Amino acid sequence: MFACAAQAQDAKKTGPAPAEAQKPAPGPGQTPDPAIIEGIISCLAEGLTKDWKKAWFVIKETDRNEAEGTRQFEGDFFYATSVKDTKGRRLKTCGAEKIVQGVSDLNDYLTREQQRWTSATFTFTRDDGKYDVKYDYTPFKPRPAAKPAAKKKPEPAK
Repeated sequence: MFACAAQAQDAKKTGPAPAEAQKPAPGPGQTPDPAIIEGIISCLAEGLTKDWKKAWFVIKETDRNEAEGTRQFEGDFFYATSVKDTKGRRLKTCGAEKIVQGVSDLNDYLTREQQRWTSATFTFTRDDGKYDVKYDYTPFKPRPAAKPAAKKKPEPAK
């Protein structure tokens, strides 16, 4: 059992204010930090029209370096004025890098196996304020190496 005594002290005599309690490190099974989702939504919001009903984006892995443990991603962003619209219109965001970083931060809440996704689709709906995430685990296939340009044949002399 712990007991604490509180005393009023002159601010000049006290040291610096105690640091705020640190949040526990993110881990599998924990509820993601709402600030991450809010950051993603506010980045998407920059390009949304007043009549939007659904916004979504697809993040796809474009490159992987197993030796260094790094992966690269690109994103496609859309919005629609009907929740049934699956094609949508292109959405201009505050920057794909910020959204990809947010998605990367959400990875900390997934198990090691779940983190091996190769594409992810995030869908946000306006009316109910909810979001959904679908991960795809299709094995990553590196892009084929570019073929060297064909040499031009010399033109015959005239």
